[in-house]
Amino acid sequence: MDAPSLTRRRALALGAAAGLSSVLSRAVPSAWARTPAAAAAPRGFGLTVARGAFDAQGRTGVLRAPRRFDLLGVRDGLAGAAAALEVRVRRRGGPWSPWVPLGAGHDHRPDTGTGAHASDPVWAGGADELQLRVPHGSRAAVKRALRVHFVAVPAAAKRRGARAAIAAAHAAQAAGGGAQPAIIPRSGWGGDGVKPRAAPDFGDVQVAFVHHTVSANDYAPTDSPGIVLSMAKYHRDVNGWNDLGYNFVVDKYGQIFEGRAGGIDQAVIGAQAQGYNSHSTGIANIGTFTGVGQTDAALDAMARLIAWKLPLHGAPVTGEVVLTSAGGDTNRYRSGTPVTLQRISGHRDGDQTECPGDMLYAQLPELRRRTTAIAPAVTPAAAVAIALDGLAKDVVYGDDLTVSGTIRQADGTPIAGRRVLVQKQGKSGWVTVARADTDDAGAWTANATWRAAGKVRARVTVPGSGTTATSGIQVGCTPLLTAKATTTRVKAGRALTVSGSIHPIAPVSVKVEQQGKDGRWRTIRTQKVTPKTAKFTARVPLSKPGLYRVTPHTGSGKAKASAAALYVRAVRKTSSLSSRSGAGSTPAPGPGPGGTPA
Repeated sequence: MDAPSLTRRRALALGAAAGLSSVLSRAVPSAWARTPAAAAAPRGFGLTVARGAFDAQGRTGVLRAPRRFDLLGVRDGLAGAAAALEVRVRRRGGPWSPWVPLGAGHDHRPDTGTGAHASDPVWAGGADELQLRVPHGSRAAVKRALRVHFVAVPAAAKRRGARAAIAAAHAAQAAGGGAQPAIIPRSGWGGDGVKPRAAPDFGDVQVAFVHHTVSANDYAPTDSPGIVLSMAKYHRDVNGWNDLGYNFVVDKYGQIFEGRAGGIDQAVIGAQAQGYNSHSTGIANIGTFTGVGQTDAALDAMARLIAWKLPLHGAPVTGEVVLTSAGGDTNRYRSGTPVTLQRISGHRDGDQTECPGDMLYAQLPELRRRTTAIAPAVTPAAAVAIALDGLAKDVVYGDDLTVSGTIRQADGTPIAGRRVLVQKQGKSGWVTVARADTDDAGAWTANATWRAAGKVRARVTVPGSGTTATSGIQVGCTPLLTAKATTTRVKAGRALTVSGSIHPIAPVSVKVEQQGKDGRWRTIRTQKVTPKTAKFTARVPLSKPGLYRVTPHTGSGKAKASAAALYVRAVRKTSSLSSRSGAGSTPAPGPGPGGTPA
């Protein structure tokens, strides 16, 4: 029997079953580029719903959106029973969708805790009207006005997304299987139109957290690119996150989408499991799985993804691992608590949430079984050695910290052409501050502008060996302190104005000394200044005639710094003032030969 022709419907079915080929990253951008980027960029807008719009039973009338929308969420005004707020949508004159919970607690969150008052986004798929209600509640549950945020995906973007899905099916049919699963790149769903606020941060990958997006389950495979695009817009602009929260997104048809930018083979820190983002990868399932389970196609896609992703970073897919909680208001455990997790865990295992829904959570043992059946053996990450060479112990604020090293296999063979990340430890984990690539000898050098003391390390991912990082090495930061005086002579009994700058901002002590007749300097006083910005000003009283030495200094121990000493003469009479008064930073003469005043 001849092979069936590849119709559009069959292409979508094949794409759902097999996912995208690894060659799709080359095929999709050309299709996506047929439409100008501005014409396909998602648009955001809003609608304020007054508290009085809710009736006594906690339900609004029909609300008309400013224009047609594809996704919505709610921010502000939520408290108590309103945390269970639900929404339904329709096209004008059409049937209503089912009521869908908005998930107002928003438990998918970065370690910094931003986005705490925004609901989960809900896919509407082209609606004009909506209604809100508080189930089993009343108007009293809504404490103030609500702000509904909408995202509209232009028709051009939807057409491009549909072409991407069809191209995915063709590519998957032609390319066959491989170690890396088929993943639709950001360029395939329009991620280029929602650029991250800043460069990504990198950690390590020891656990895969499974999530659901808490949105409608009724969507077509060609809707999925638009769903991911609109979620990215919402996460960035409404929640205030850097980018889409999840590292990967999977739909019920088995399509896998690249999520947060930074590289699918990199340990990009997401915003999906507060307290564990630096040590995990987050996989979100489009839909709500509280009362219904995920499809076989999606479970197979996740199994392929995890079986590739965890071993890539040197982590097995089975067993347990102990992570240290970084805390946070949605975390089940306080900061510093050792937490034992399965290598494949549900979001609820680490945070206070019902995610990924009762039914999908019950499917995790089956997901672990499928993943284990196809996962390769893991080469310990210790097979790659990193050496840091000549690292300075203290660096002046604003100067470059130079970090260099070599990357070699355990047998001494150099590893060329690998990206090395120089990272500094921050409050939410390790943050990348510089990057470099290894040469043919495995050597690399990177420079990072240094503005605060902290630990620094180097990190690299080598396919087949996972991710390796050095232990952190403490590097100090010497403050940068400058100062000047407004004059070199003042009338005795008046004050000298000293101004300057301090980086980083810290208290400044101004030491005032007077030279005695024997030529020796004696401390008169020490004034403390606590600046609120990098600029400081101090008024130094000079009560008696004589030569004074004024020296600002800051810090303690290794982080101690002083500005150049300022010399000023206090005189008895105004007529004795030098023409150099008001000379700014021009120093007065210092002590002459033998320690006598010049």
